[in-house]
Amino acid sequence: MRRTPSRARLAGAASVIVALTAALAGCAQPVPEVKAPPKPAEPPAVVQSVQIDRILQELSADLERAASESSVEGLTGRVGGAALTMVEAQYAARAAGQKAIFYELGTSFVAGQIVARADDWPRSFVAVTDSAPTEAPFIYQLEQADARSPYKLVLWARLLAGATVPPATAAAVGSEVVADDESVKLAMAPAAALEAYARAKDDPVGADAQLFDTALRDGRDPDPAREAWTALVKGWTDTAALVPASAVAASSKVVDHSVYALATTDSGALVFGQVESSVEFEFAAAEGLYVDIAADKGYGGLGPSTLRVSRLARIDQLQTVVLAVPPAGADQPIRVIAVADLPTAVLVE
Repeated sequence: MRRTPSRARLAGAASVIVALTAALAGCAQPVPEVKAPPKPAEPPAVVQSVQIDRILQELSADLERAASESSVEGLTGRVGGAALTMVEAQYAARAAGQKAIFYELGTSFVAGQIVARADDWPRSFVAVTDSAPTEAPFIYQLEQADARSPYKLVLWARLLAGATVPPATAAAVGSEVVADDESVKLAMAPAAALEAYARAKDDPVGADAQLFDTALRDGRDPDPAREAWTALVKGWTDTAALVPASAVAASSKVVDHSVYALATTDSGALVFGQVESSVEFEFAAAEGLYVDIAADKGYGGLGPSTLRVSRLARIDQLQTVVLAVPPAGADQPIRVIAVADLPTAVLVE
C-alpha cells in the first residue's frame, strides 16, 4: 500500500527548494547594461567617396543618353527639382525646332567635390565638372530626399568666367550645413544674400547690386543671367513705348525653400538657390493690334500655339545661382560663382 508523505515531510522539502532557489539567485551574474555608442561631436559626411563615384557614373550615363536622344525620358530617376524643370524646358524648345540656349551638361566630375556633414535629411553633396574646350565648368548639387531615395541632381549652374569655387573641408570629413538665417558668422545670411541677388537682378544699378562682385563695370554686366534678363525686359519696354496704352511688369523672387548653404574653410559659405523671374506685356484693347515675339528665343515649345501677341504675353524664367558669401567682418563683396537661366513657361493671348 502506497504511503502518503506527511505534512511535516512536505514542509521540509519545500524549505529545501526555497533555500536552493535563494542560493542559485545569489550566484547569478547581473545582466550587463547595453549602452548606445556615444554620439559623435560632429555629424558624419553624408556619403563616402566610393558611393559618390557610383552615383556620378550613373548620372553621367543618364545625361549622355538623354543628350543623344534629345529626350528627358529616363532622367526622372536621377534628375529632379529645378534641374529637371530646366532640362525639360530645353528639350521642349528643341523638339519645337526652337534655337534655344542649350546647355550641354558636363559628365566629367574629377574637378572637385564638396560633401555635407549631416545626420538628417535631405542630404546633399556638390560636384564640379571639368571645363570643355568651348564650355565653362558646371557645378551640380545632388540631393537625397530620405533614406530610401536615390541621390538626384536638383540644381546645376555654369561657372562664370574666372570664378573659382571657395575651398571646402575634405569630402571624407564633410562640410557643415549652414542655416538659411545664419547671420552671426557670415557677412550676410544665405537667404538674405539670395534675396538681395534677386533684387539686384531687377535693378542692376541699385544698392543691392553693389553687394556683389558682378556690379556693373563701365556699363558692362559681368553676370550673364542678369544681363540677359535686363535685355529681355528692355526689349519689351521699348516695344511698349511704340504701342499705345501698353504696360510692362517684371519681377524676380527667390523660390521658397530653395536655399542651401555649406561652410567653406575661409569661414564663409557656398550658397545655392533658385530665382523665379517673370515679365508680362499687356495691350489695351485695340482691334488689329499685335506684336510678334522673336521666334529664336526658345519660347515655341513652352506653351503658346502662336507667337503673335494680340492682348497679353507672359514669360516665366527659372534661374539657378551659386554665391560665395564671405565671413562676417570681411571687407569683400559676395561673389557670384555660377548661374544658369532658361524660360520655362510662356503665355500668349
